[in-house]
Amino acid sequence: MTTPLTLPPDGPRLAPDTVTVFGGAGVTAVESDSVRRAAAWVAAAAEDLRSAARLCLAASEDLVLPGVAGATTSGQPGNGLGRPVAALAPAARALEEVVRDVARSLVQHADLCDLLGWRVLRAAGLYEEAESTAERVVGALVTAGTFGTGAAFGSQGWRGLTGVGVLAAGDLAGRTGGGLITGGLSWAVSGWLGSAAVRDLAPYSDEAFAGLGSGVGRAQPGLANGNPGIAGGAGVLAHVARELPLLGNDDQGVRVTRITAEDFAGSSRPAWSDTGARSVQEAVARIDSLYPATGGAPPGTVAVQKVTGPDGAVSWTVLIPGTQSALPAEHPWDGRTDVELVADQADGATAAVERALAASGVGPDEPVTLVGHSLGGIAAAALVSRAGFAERYRIGGLVTAGSPTGLLSTPPGIPVLHLETPEEIVSHTDGRSASENPRTRDRVTVVRSLRDSADADDRAAAGDVVRAHSVGTHVRTLDLAIGLGDPRVTEIADRIAPRLDGTTASTTFYRAERVSR
Repeated sequence: MTTPLTLPPDGPRLAPDTVTVFGGAGVTAVESDSVRRAAAWVAAAAEDLRSAARLCLAASEDLVLPGVAGATTSGQPGNGLGRPVAALAPAARALEEVVRDVARSLVQHADLCDLLGWRVLRAAGLYEEAESTAERVVGALVTAGTFGTGAAFGSQGWRGLTGVGVLAAGDLAGRTGGGLITGGLSWAVSGWLGSAAVRDLAPYSDEAFAGLGSGVGRAQPGLANGNPGIAGGAGVLAHVARELPLLGNDDQGVRVTRITAEDFAGSSRPAWSDTGARSVQEAVARIDSLYPATGGAPPGTVAVQKVTGPDGAVSWTVLIPGTQSALPAEHPWDGRTDVELVADQADGATAAVERALAASGVGPDEPVTLVGHSLGGIAAAALVSRAGFAERYRIGGLVTAGSPTGLLSTPPGIPVLHLETPEEIVSHTDGRSASENPRTRDRVTVVRSLRDSADADDRAAAGDVVRAHSVGTHVRTLDLAIGLGDPRVTEIADRIAPRLDGTTASTTFYRAERVSR
């Protein structure tokens, strides 16, 4: 007899077991319990099948009669009421073999049920949505503490807010060499806290940002436009970034310029420029080519790809990278745009994407899929949530990786896929964890806990914000989720993927720059 199905022990889990899915079709508020019950039912079915197999084997033994001389099928010697056993021996042996085959088949199906039980738990990523009481208490304390910090700095007015901005941005720029890191937001949290602390504190980063933003917003209600939440705090910081010459220039516009292969490092465009993406994972992975450090693209570059299907239908894909400068920069992929997007204010990144689409000649009936990483994901979600954009373009889908999008709503009918990890922290800067993202039939969030994984690379990334936030980490998350066969993830991916590929493809690259009005 095989060992009955039990839940995996506490401790590091296989990488697929760290995937959790929120939203999508057919979701309920008790997913975790429902999935565990389903797994238990499958385990019970496996045991029932094995019991049936044992009964079959026992019955097969009764088919062979005792070897008594002259015995008949009546069980009594020579009474003339039955046929001789010898005459039935071949048929009995054949029947016995059939019963044994049935028993073997039942055991095989029982084994499959065991495997299915594990797959159900794994496909669900255990769907652990509920926090323990201790976690909730810690989260509340973190929110209260950071609220006090935000309010204290905010109450100092310009001096306090400017001090925070200059010190933070300057330290970040110094720690990253003033340069660019793959994965967008130039944070050196790993250097400040150490990898172990990052792993332990990452789950509470959403509470930390929620408290900090609310504190700043309440301390400066005028600049926050009366919004006491994190959007209000972001609005205050955005105002500081725009108005203080020390942090940036005064109000500016944005222009986009088409660039050629000569503008890339090595005078070579990305190898995928003339081919469509065969999957959502491939589309996300291509964003790495738009970062100066990993793809040699000029700062502030976006890609607009046109694909034509065998029937002549045209669709478009827009790839948008993340933050490339903590300080306000000559392009809109900077810290100023980050806070403007969280505050739902006018920003340079969305303006640049709209200009790039207009320059590409996108038709009103040609679906546009937006794929963004970090800041790029916020910009993409912001565009999709705006009624004016949806009126001008037919939106085919939205994919974000490592982006704080919980405060944004998306129209029904548009397939939306979000990829997050707690340890990257960036996704939590809107004060929302993945479980708090909006959940609809069309909107799915896939989150993976790197610190809970038994995989060595995952655990190393869990203590490194840059690696946890990288494009490659999010691509692996989606690979695992799709490999598990979760129907909500595959359904959304299957709705998006066909619009990414075609028989022919061509890509235009645009560089965005801030300009004085």
